[in-house]
Amino acid sequence: MPATLSLLPADAVRLVHEDVVYEPVAGDAALGALLFVLDAVEPPAVALATGRYADRVALEPALLAARQYALILQRHARRGGRDEPRLPATVTVDDARAWLHAAAPAVPAAEHERFCWRAATRLGENPWCDGRPAIELQNQQFGLFGTDFAPPAGETSSAEPAVADEPAAGV
Repeated sequence: MPATLSLLPADAVRLVHEDVVYEPVAGDAALGALLFVLDAVEPPAVALATGRYADRVALEPALLAARQYALILQRHARRGGRDEPRLPATVTVDDARAWLHAAAPAVPAAEHERFCWRAATRLGENPWCDGRPAIELQNQQFGLFGTDFAPPAGETSSAEPAVADEPAAGV
């Protein structure tokens, strides 16, 4: 079932994903960061609410712009060399980090840990190419040692666990 996007007063939007309501999402960059973290970047992943026509007309450009922000974060996260950021020339690492922090207020308190874990997992090791954590919220840092964290309840990790060298059998 795709996530649902609907319009709120004051040009904010509501995103409902896996029965979790993220609101108010203020701005295209925050929505894009939220789409990136929730892995809802591809077009069928988000549906516009079936409300008024005027709302859909307003939401469509916002969703298209948000996808561009999400694609920038996705491209950066998938980079091969972890020592260099892979961002457009007009986007700094601090800008990209700010997008994640702008999305955080829309996350319900009960979902903060899952949101941060997803952000750290999606961004991978050395997310900002300077040793800083993927995201810091309320004096919590996520992503410094991403492989050492167990996923929150209901999540599965796609990362392969490190295997310690074991002596060969019979030696």
